[in-house]
Amino acid sequence: MSLEISIVPEKAIAVRRGRELVTASWFGPTTPRPYVYPFLGPGNVEVTRLGHPKDLIGHSHHRSIWIGHHDVGGVDFWGEHPRAGRIVQEKAEIVTAKGPTVAVRLTLSWRAPDGRELLRESRLLTATDLLGDELALEIEIELQASSKEPVSLGVTNFGLLGIRVATTMRVEEGLGGRILNSQEAENESGCFGQHATWMDYSGPVPLAASRDSKPAETGVASSYPVPATIVGIACFDHPTNAPAAQDAPEKSGDGETGAESGGEAMWHVRDDGWMGPSLTRTRARTIRPDAPLRVRYRIESHAGRPSQARIDERYRRWRRQG
Repeated sequence: MSLEISIVPEKAIAVRRGRELVTASWFGPTTPRPYVYPFLGPGNVEVTRLGHPKDLIGHSHHRSIWIGHHDVGGVDFWGEHPRAGRIVQEKAEIVTAKGPTVAVRLTLSWRAPDGRELLRESRLLTATDLLGDELALEIEIELQASSKEPVSLGVTNFGLLGIRVATTMRVEEGLGGRILNSQEAENESGCFGQHATWMDYSGPVPLAASRDSKPAETGVASSYPVPATIVGIACFDHPTNAPAAQDAPEKSGDGETGAESGGEAMWHVRDDGWMGPSLTRTRARTIRPDAPLRVRYRIESHAGRPSQARIDERYRRWRRQG
């Protein structure tokens, strides 16, 4: 079934499959920064959630899928507090309105608390309907310094992309949640701060009441107290997100380069249900007026565990597309 995208003024950009809202990008005057919610998996189950289930206030910024950064020229565009910056959506243009793939281009302004604009952003959101009611969302970002002065993205775990998964998928819940990365490391102990091209979070999610059939080849999670299905969400980091050769650190004596060089992100991922590729985990990135920063991510919901869904093959196919 094809998708259809529409804009609700001052509120959301909605993507539907038939009558079902499969995902949406929310914005508006009361929204600190745009965020994506819901993000549905097979069986129309929600694979992400809003906020930390045990700390809704302290982690109010954990809004399902979002873009931000903890240190943009000294301003926090990650948290939500009086001293934090805001990412204001100024314009939305639908690129493809209907079909297996739909897309919208956003124009955004990264503004400090005093109203100064630090960055201009162009963001392309592309949603693709996959087999078995799986869903893909590609996020392409271009960040441009707003003034003639360069803007620094400081060293931090937090940014640019964050994903908060459904509560029952969390490893900490003890219901079968599992993290796996492209290096075949598992859970927070094996994946936190490590290089990887992709990260996957999978686990049980209660079956949607509106769906009668079970997703193919996943079955029902027998250890969960209500009918549930095993689903996952994978995040792909594109190799071009790494610093350009002229910006990369010099090789050390053992031949290794620093953090984000080499085409693989370092990941901030927790057993408590969130993950994100860290763009500046060990070194800052500078956005010069004549050289915008461009990054690209892809997020896919899928049935079953990553091996069943062949996530590594999917990543390699996406990477070959350029």
